[in-house]
Amino acid sequence: MNKDRIIEDVRDNLSNLAEGRRKKAEKTAKAAGKYTRKGAAVGVLVLSLLAGLAFSGTAELTGDQLGDSVNRPPVVMDIGDYGNTTVDDDDDDATEEKGAKSGIVARFRQAVLSLPSAARILVIMPLWAIGTAILTLISVFWKFLFATPVGGMILASFAGWLVLLGLFAVTAKILFPEIPLSRILSKKNVIILAVVAVGMATADAVAPLFWNKYPFAAGAVKLGVGAAIVALLTTRVKRLFGKDKYKNMPQPA
Repeated sequence: MNKDRIIEDVRDNLSNLAEGRRKKAEKTAKAAGKYTRKGAAVGVLVLSLLAGLAFSGTAELTGDQLGDSVNRPPVVMDIGDYGNTTVDDDDDDATEEKGAKSGIVARFRQAVLSLPSAARILVIMPLWAIGTAILTLISVFWKFLFATPVGGMILASFAGWLVLLGLFAVTAKILFPEIPLSRILSKKNVIILAVVAVGMATADAVAPLFWNKYPFAAGAVKLGVGAAIVALLTTRVKRLFGKDKYKNMPQPA
């Protein structure tokens, strides 16, 4: 009986070990597949942006227009300036800077143009369409931010949120160095700071309509509101994660 039981225990242990290895292998394969998909998505995005920057239209991809490398204007020498060896350093610096900036795009363009026409149409053209759409959306969003009142308010809200976030994090960390930054910048605290930042940006846009002297008092109002919200959140951090309470809290890994 004892022998049979020992054999059964060994079998169970081996079975559990094999099952554990199988689950570990599945977990590893799942994680590898997840990172592979993310890497593939990033690669497609990069190639799409490069295609959108390198080609201005489908004619260059289909072969109707091979671009600057083929349709390059002829070089004409001015005989009247023969012997004049003066070099414009500013023009040279500008040319070098432009060449450095467009080097990756230019090399990508040449590599694509060296591919067969079918490969350009089947592979590069969809990437070009995606990249062009993304670049167009970025351009529209950029113009929206800097050319419209609503975009200006969004930028002001974001800038104010960053200032409040940094001020609160530094203040709380100096006062309570034993509390980790991840607990100081909790989700609720970050949301509260974002709401306050949006409120201050909205006040900048609306308050001058009802109070003519608001532009002169805006700095003092923002300073007071910012100091008050930082003080309130710092007090909240002390109440929730005080030194005595933090000792009993599980330490972050």
